[in-house]
Formats: sequence, C-alpha cells, structure tokens
Amino acid sequence: MSWVTLAKWEWFKLRGRRVIWVLLALLVAFSAVMVVIPYGDYEFNRGRDVSDEVIFLPSAPVIGNQEVDLNCTEFLAGVPITEVPAPYTLDDIDLPGTDRKCRQELAAIEGRLAKLKDGFTMPGAAAKATRWTGLLSIPFLAFLTVMVVGSEYGWGTLRTALMKGPGRWRFLSVKLALVAAAIAVTWLVMLAVIITTSLVTTALASDVGHGELDASAYGLIIRDIGRVWFAGVPYIALAALLSILFSRFAGGTLAASALSIGYFFFELFSIGRLIKLFDGVTGMRWFSSVVEYDLGWNTAAWLFGRDGEPLAGFNLASAIGTAQYPGDVHAFLVQLFFAAVLGGLAFWLFHRRDVTGPSG
Repeated sequence: MSWVTLAKWEWFKLRGRRVIWVLLALLVAFSAVMVVIPYGDYEFNRGRDVSDEVIFLPSAPVIGNQEVDLNCTEFLAGVPITEVPAPYTLDDIDLPGTDRKCRQELAAIEGRLAKLKDGFTMPGAAAKATRWTGLLSIPFLAFLTVMVVGSEYGWGTLRTALMKGPGRWRFLSVKLALVAAAIAVTWLVMLAVIITTSLVTTALASDVGHGELDASAYGLIIRDIGRVWFAGVPYIALAALLSILFSRFAGGTLAASALSIGYFFFELFSIGRLIKLFDGVTGMRWFSSVVEYDLGWNTAAWLFGRDGEPLAGFNLASAIGTAQYPGDVHAFLVQLFFAAVLGGLAFWLFHRRDVTGPSG
C-alpha cells in the first residue's frame, strides 16, 4: 500500500470525526479572541482620568504622610486643588511630590496603552496571538494525535489494516504526518483569522494605525508560525507513545489523552511555582538545573524568548523574577531531543507490540 493511499485512507477517517473539527474551530476562534482582548482593554482604558494620591508633608497636623484621592489628569492640566479634608490645609500639600507621582502614573498608563495597542495592531498582534495560541494549542494537538493513532486500537481494526501490507513503520508515519499537516494547515487558517481580526480592531480604533509592515515583519510572522508548529512536535511524539503504550487496556485512548494533556497542564501550573518555592533553598539548587532540560520550560523559552513577557508562558505559575528561560539554541535542542526519543520509542513499541482486539 502506497504512502498516498495510506494518507487518503487516514484523511477519510479523520474528516468524519466531528469532535476534532469542533476543537480545531474553537482553537481558531481563540486566536481571534487573543486579538480582541487587548483591543477591548485598550478601549476601556484610553481617555480615562488618571487617579493618584496627594502626599501630605510630615509637618501636617497629623504626623506622617497621609493620602487623599486626586484626579491627576486635571491636576497636570493645571486645574488647582481647591479643598482637602480637615484638619489639613492647602499649604500641607506636597505639590512637587504630587506632580512627580502623577507624571509617573500617567507614564505607566501610557506605556500600558502602548503595549495593548501593539497587541491588536500588526505586526505585534500576529506575534503575540500566534505565540499565546500556540502555547494553548498543545492540549488540542495532543488530543488530535491520540484520536488518530489510537483509533485503530479502539476500533479493533489495526490487525485488518496491517494485513493489507502497508508496513508498521509506514502506517504510523502516515498517521503522525497527517497530524502534523493538519495542525500546520490549521495554523495558516488561524494566522489569516488573526490578521483579519487585527485589521478590523485597528479600523475600529480610529486613533491608531498598524506598525511598519515590510518584508522583515512578514518574515518574523512566518518564523513564529514555524516556531509554534515545531513546539508541538514533541507533544505529538508523547501522545503517540502513550496511545501505543495504553493500547491493550480498556479505555486506553481516554487514558492516553488524559496523561498527555495532564502532563502539559502539570508543567504549566507547577514548574514555575516550584522554581519560586525552591529559590534560595540550598538543598534544592539542583531543581533549577533539572528544569533547564524540562520539555515544558523549553517550550515556553522557544515560544516567548529568553526573558519572556509579563505573565508569559510557564511564568503563569509565579516564577516571574526568579528564573530566566534558556536561549533559543538550548530550547531547540531540548525539544528536538524529546521529539527524537519519544518518537523513537513510539515507533519501536508499535513495531514490536502484538496486535490485540478492540480496547475502546
């Protein structure tokens, strides 16, 4: 049986599974949401008055610094402060300190608005939405792999399929190639949705425009798509290995799905927290060294860069300020190692394991 015939056969089985298409559609919709969120936040925050506190001098009637709400927007525009709560007087106000604080607050808000603007205008929208959706697409990718690889086991049709002579290695290769191709096409669709959503939100925000969209910008967008695709390869290998490993057990497909997805979320919500917990503990210094070669930590490094971003990737688990992601080369090699080892084990086990009846 040729590669083309096998690919057509696998595609015929895949396209009839509605749950997969529903999940992929949700993933595409989520990519648009990742552009809409910063746009909504930008619209909510722009034009709002900046509020801060007035600092009273220690010589005020009550010893120590006291604070009262102030409209910094009006204050910086020259509107004078006309009243303060008793027992203070206008002479108690630290005007230079108040001016300094208000300007700092205004600069911080303008910086936040600039980041939000970059999140829904091109090319920043493509970079941020692609990386974030790429991170959160890994559970979908693992589930898709289990469905494709484990289907023959669950139906009890693997023996019949292999009797047609495709060869085990070719049979499994086509399945994994189909998963990789399906997610690549999905990502191209998602990129189109991200760009379209960015165009719409930018048009709605009349006071902003897109950044410079030259050849280098589009090159970075293509690079990011390649990054998120490669980040999913080790998890395809992991899900395939678990599917084959649990093929003999009733509910093996469910177990493989739960373990492959659960492993991802365990790393997502625990690695950063553990790094922070063990930070500075003499007896646990080895943990940070081990994490340097952890799949999840290097996946985040690959997607978000050495320094990451605020609340980026696996820093969601409160590791901000306590650890730094590895560099690109290190992250690439670690992911390549996991993909080769897990994929090699999956092919080896699939080649050697006897075929049993349906496992469900």
